[in-house]
Amino acid sequence: MFLDPLSHRRAGRFSVLTAPLLLSVPVLAETTQLEQDTVVVTGRQLSADSEQRDSYAPGASTTATSLPLSIKETPQAVSVLTHQQIKDQGLNTSGDIMHRAPGVSMTRSDSNRFNYSARGYSISTYQFDGLMTPIQGYWNFGDTDWDSAIYDRIEVVRGATGLLTGAGDPSASVNFIRKKPLLESAASLSGDIGRWDKRRIVADVSTPFGESGRTAARFIAVRDQQDTHVDGMEHDKETYYGVINSQLTARTDVSLGIEYQHNQTDGAGAGFPMFYADGSLTDFDRSASNNTDWSRFFNETTRAFMDVNHYLDNGWRLRAAYSYDDGNYGLSYLFRGGFPDQETGEGMTAYFANYRGDRSRQDLHFTAEGPFELWGREHEAAFGWVRTQDDLDMRLASPVGAAPGIGGYFDGKGDPVLEPEWSAYGSVDDSKLVQTGAYGVTRLSLADPLHLVAGMRFSDWKLKQDYYGDHRSYSYSNELTPYAGLIYDFDDRFSSYVSYTEIFQTQNVRSANGSLLDPITGRNYEVGLKASLAEELDLNLAVFRSEQDGLGEAIPGETVNGRPDTQAYRATEGATVEGFEAELVGRLAPGWNLNASYTMASPKTAEGDRMNTTHPRQQAKLFTSYQFADDWRALRVGGGVRWQSDIYRNTRGPNGTTRVSQGSYSVVDLMARYEFTPDLSAQLNLNNLFDKEYYDQVGFYSQAWWGAPRNVRLSLSYDF
Repeated sequence: MFLDPLSHRRAGRFSVLTAPLLLSVPVLAETTQLEQDTVVVTGRQLSADSEQRDSYAPGASTTATSLPLSIKETPQAVSVLTHQQIKDQGLNTSGDIMHRAPGVSMTRSDSNRFNYSARGYSISTYQFDGLMTPIQGYWNFGDTDWDSAIYDRIEVVRGATGLLTGAGDPSASVNFIRKKPLLESAASLSGDIGRWDKRRIVADVSTPFGESGRTAARFIAVRDQQDTHVDGMEHDKETYYGVINSQLTARTDVSLGIEYQHNQTDGAGAGFPMFYADGSLTDFDRSASNNTDWSRFFNETTRAFMDVNHYLDNGWRLRAAYSYDDGNYGLSYLFRGGFPDQETGEGMTAYFANYRGDRSRQDLHFTAEGPFELWGREHEAAFGWVRTQDDLDMRLASPVGAAPGIGGYFDGKGDPVLEPEWSAYGSVDDSKLVQTGAYGVTRLSLADPLHLVAGMRFSDWKLKQDYYGDHRSYSYSNELTPYAGLIYDFDDRFSSYVSYTEIFQTQNVRSANGSLLDPITGRNYEVGLKASLAEELDLNLAVFRSEQDGLGEAIPGETVNGRPDTQAYRATEGATVEGFEAELVGRLAPGWNLNASYTMASPKTAEGDRMNTTHPRQQAKLFTSYQFADDWRALRVGGGVRWQSDIYRNTRGPNGTTRVSQGSYSVVDLMARYEFTPDLSAQLNLNNLFDKEYYDQVGFYSQAWWGAPRNVRLSLSYDF
């Protein structure tokens, strides 16, 4: 049989998950019995993988510390969006999931690029199965818009996670956990149709090989096409994912996989202008955009990965994981700046650009983790070494000769503009970024109710860059990031914690002279309470504070010298953020799931002024679903609401710097699913029930973007 990664550990703590293959994530249980490689599980099973469970309740997580801890044992705020919640809400992309995650807010840069924030700061750290994947800040290869079909769940650890990521970013770290092969042969086919000519099909096949069942494979293919509420804009996405898991020996497992994604958007572009030339606000409808019929965006990403785990007799696990990414990027567009005349639509400026880019990224991670005895008590420790290399080559082509005239801009739709003849490509950003780090962390059982999680990491960061002909090198060596958390268990149901970590976060933003800002330094504090209110119902409360020096703040209306398309930033000292979070998640009763959260985060400058104003200070998110029983057991219904407080930006207007804003608003979603047979089901999702009008971007280069109007989607799924 397949062994769980930690089934060799001491009885009473770790167990085998009896459904999917878990080769890199532990499973916890109250009691276990190990007899001739067979594990019998009793009590509540907190399995990490969520695909085979119909609950919103989370399981184990290693995202915060690399130790296999339950959510209750982790001295930070951790949220998990399980497979069941993703399915109920009909979330097709990682962006959809992030937008629903507790404490995470979203704003867009343009039709394809998004920025996510938590606790008042942008999220820049992502992981795949625990492998750190830094995101290029300015050149975005669709790195934050993956298809959700290949992921089992998404874990969000809010607060600094510098122990594993090297950057003590006080926002959050997001870990995407891929789906694994199943123990038994299974296949499914699903299709979606919806508003704006939505068409989506997903095929999923999993099968074991051989009589022993020690090797299994899974393949997932996705095709997703749709128009949008913006005139002339169409999305087309293809995703393919394959993985093979094998138990080479009784104590060695290996996982090999590859994923490929190609995204293309025709009619790509920025938002619409917020001001007329006379300074009055525009009133374009929700189909408006600053695009052309020839503008296009594409990104193509291939990611190959390998994960090897070996289990020792003493309960320790050795892991070696490697990932290689290859990405291609393209963006051809016309950006119309300035402000149109209210009568003629004329008077805007034009910037034509044609970008092409290539990126390769390698991530290597070695870890060793397991139990040890000291002072007559049993403890746990983990040690690791990680290296990430990111190579980037961005090129730009410009119009040859005189650029085409752009005509007028009216009702958010430009007069037909011809695509120019493009020059040869010239390099604008050729860079190599290497990050390495070594860390150690331990969970000490100081007493039956008292545990200390403590660790530290040493990091090196080196960047060589030729940015628009400006050759620069940056390096930081032996940067120390300490981490400490104290957990007190009042009983089996309630625990409290305090945690502290230091912040060292490099920044990918530039001053007006073109140089990168120095890293952010600071401290992060957190106090929390975690409670298991029922067998699968958890309450999490947290109060936090972070202090930062050197944080980059956008300078309103100012761009980098010689780069009119690049926002300029300045370093600020004494920035703080204070806030509170509450989350209730899990199963309220048989068939009744809930995920409800409230977040308040108040980032301020040393002078007390609000920072990061394009993200809300307060958010509340709720989604619940109910599976009926007895004669109605084939029916599941659900619904939810997302509320956020106001956002604003001080941006350039015809009459100088002007504040533009979006007031607080809420959006309501509904769902219903009916199982005609155990294998055939249909699901209906209705989003933005009351057709709320709101901006999800304000003032970015003096433009805005409307949120999606009311839309409906019907899904049909069949399990073979």
